Amino acid sequence: MLDVVVGLGRMSARLVASGRGLMRIPPQSFFRFCEGHVPLLRRLAAAGGEMSEADVRRMIRDTQDEGGELPDTTWRRLTELHILVPSEPGSDFHFLAEPVRRLLDYLFDAAQAATPEMVRGYIQSLEASGRQLARAIDQEELTLLRLAIDDIQRTLLRVQADLDETHRCILNEVSRYKTERRTISVRDKFRRIVHWMERYVEPMSDVVRPDGPLRSVFDETGRLLVRAREQGLFTDLPTMERSLRLLRIVQRHALRVFQQCRRELQPLYDSLRRSSFLAEGAAKALEALQKDGTSGWADAHGVRAFIQRWHHVPSDLAITRALRNVAEATVEPPPVLALDAPEDLPPDYLRRVWLDGLPDEARACLPIDDLLGWLVKRHPARTSSEALAGFTRLVFDRSFATRFEGGEARVHVTSDGELESCPVQLCNP
Repeated sequence: MLDVVVGLGRMSARLVASGRGLMRIPPQSFFRFCEGHVPLLRRLAAAGGEMSEADVRRMIRDTQDEGGELPDTTWRRLTELHILVPSEPGSDFHFLAEPVRRLLDYLFDAAQAATPEMVRGYIQSLEASGRQLARAIDQEELTLLRLAIDDIQRTLLRVQADLDETHRCILNEVSRYKTERRTISVRDKFRRIVHWMERYVEPMSDVVRPDGPLRSVFDETGRLLVRAREQGLFTDLPTMERSLRLLRIVQRHALRVFQQCRRELQPLYDSLRRSSFLAEGAAKALEALQKDGTSGWADAHGVRAFIQRWHHVPSDLAITRALRNVAEATVEPPPVLALDAPEDLPPDYLRRVWLDGLPDEARACLPIDDLLGWLVKRHPARTSSEALAGFTRLVFDRSFATRFEGGEARVHVTSDGELESCPVQLCNP
């Protein structure tokens, strides 16, 4: 009986070990294989969709170096490392594993744009996590609280990553438009830009705007996190601060990303829209020319240009009048410029000189108990706006110290009104 128990234990240990081997891929073997098969991985990532074994073997042969490993070995390693997974159990068709695809997209900078529906799904996920967090705070469930905060952090990181990928996709589309300017028709380029504007930028701008649903969910999530911190339920303060900081960063980043995307696409959209209208009008005009002929075509579709020119010899009367104007012309003396005449200085210049001289004037009278009263009394001809400008100039001067003493308000009469203020003392720092 003891031998049977020991045998069963060893068998279960082997099953557990084999199960762990199937569930986990050795990182060293995986990255060592990827290092030696970069062209093959690029071909697999570019293929997309389902691939038969024959297609994969053809890619292996095309990218295999002479003297390298056998194609059968490469195929076996692709399936053992779970780089290729079958579309269904027992199927001959395979596709690239999604985690591997995301890794290759990150390495090859082949970003995938996030749709507005995906971002709304993240918003709903944050709302659900917020409800779970609120319930954990009310019931003082620390385990549930930690799980909710972990869910919030993962969702925020995904939102940030998807926003960055969408930004890169749109910038790549703009670069593609500029490099393929002559190889693609105006209509196709216009449709592509309209697709990005209507499918991604405009709906997403409504989601991430300052008064949109993303802002309200982020504010509510931040309020719940602050509440959990204030009640002392979550003692991991660095994690809490990191979550609050991530909320602020993602919110600002989302608005900035789609504002920049709109600035990149809007000029292209406007120019292509005009070009598309011109191409559409030209196509209609050519179709009418082929269908109806030249009869009446110019009046209906041509752009009319009107011009009138007169060509004739001057008459004797015109020549006589021109000669008479020359002979009877009177010589007028040239104008005299009064260079020595006194010139009035601009009022703005005089005001600037007065403001610049106020610190020296005030320094000679320190300390001043009521600064505004001193200004009005010393310069009674100044208006209310000028008195306030001088008051501001002296208050913000770093060579003085200002003390707001409070007390009873005083009324100061200026040349165009009255100013009421509490005493403000000006003294040396």
